[in-house]
Amino acid sequence: MILRSITLKNYRSYKTEIFTFHESFNLISGENAQGKTNLLEAIHLLCTLRPFKQVRMEELISFGETEGRIKGELESDSGLNEVHIILTKGGKTVKLNGKIVYDIPKLLGRFNVVTFLPADLDLIKGSPQDRRRYIDTLICNLKYEHLIDLKSYLRALTQRNALFLRGVTRETLEAWDEQIAELGGKIVRRRIKLIERLEPLLEKNYRFISGLDTGIKIQYKPSFNLGNNLIEELKRELRSRFHIDKRRGHTSVGPHRDLPGFTIDGIDALVFASQGEAKTLALALKASEIELTRILLGKNPILLLDDITSELDERRRNFLYRLIEEYSGQIFVTATNPKEVHHKGEKKIFQIKAGRAESKVYQ
Repeated sequence: MILRSITLKNYRSYKTEIFTFHESFNLISGENAQGKTNLLEAIHLLCTLRPFKQVRMEELISFGETEGRIKGELESDSGLNEVHIILTKGGKTVKLNGKIVYDIPKLLGRFNVVTFLPADLDLIKGSPQDRRRYIDTLICNLKYEHLIDLKSYLRALTQRNALFLRGVTRETLEAWDEQIAELGGKIVRRRIKLIERLEPLLEKNYRFISGLDTGIKIQYKPSFNLGNNLIEELKRELRSRFHIDKRRGHTSVGPHRDLPGFTIDGIDALVFASQGEAKTLALALKASEIELTRILLGKNPILLLDDITSELDERRRNFLYRLIEEYSGQIFVTATNPKEVHHKGEKKIFQIKAGRAESKVYQ
């Protein structure tokens, strides 16, 4: 898949700017706070319909404007597609090839990207919520039904929690328990299946980067017993914790309470991994995400790397440079100094200053 061009209008620091990209390597250069990351985020939003962070759509619109627009041309196996996103205070409207898309989840996974962001280095030692979100995002990119189930699960969970503020009985919750158990069981099953596929790739890449024969595991600690029937097990746990949940005023069991994590030679990485080990693990995780996308979807995702080399030592930077050199898909990299990014082949360099861009192709 290749992003041929993108047009930004009233998007963050960009008033009106048109970018035409190289099919292989694109280097986005400039001083800090000039708009480099904003351009990467716009590409991410165009492909995944999500910005880098969870923000309101109106926050992406340039200051003083009421509407922002992103339009891009993406070439894939299905041909050339035009994606157009209109941002307003009320949210976003998505058009594909001139037609409004009403069933947005079905677009997920059609245009795949993998990000390397400074914040990704916190995946190992960050919050369980960040790791749950990361796993769920991977699954959504591979199976759009997962997003539908997640949204339905959160709605049911919100309703169940709201009932605890009233004089709720166990019988009153029966219908919500059924819905939460059915949706929660499917969500957990997909998470476990993804981890089973991702784990061997992660261990292989970690060993390659570190040069050590290290055992890497992805742990998944559920908030309920995992039996042969996840739905029935979760339903049973919801019932057994009724009095605890009623006293606390919220639901204490389900996929929203599960704890994904990593171990290095059997030791919990969250607590005991050094900063170097955590960075190696995060880098290996992203490399594994690329491999998994290739294996399951049979195509190269677009790579977005935002000033990531500044956070890595020489050994890890060399791994990243090797990955870039050997990668056959399209790459976008930001850097304050273009000389810091090693790439031998043809590339296009964009110089960003105050939301405006100049570009040149280099052999």
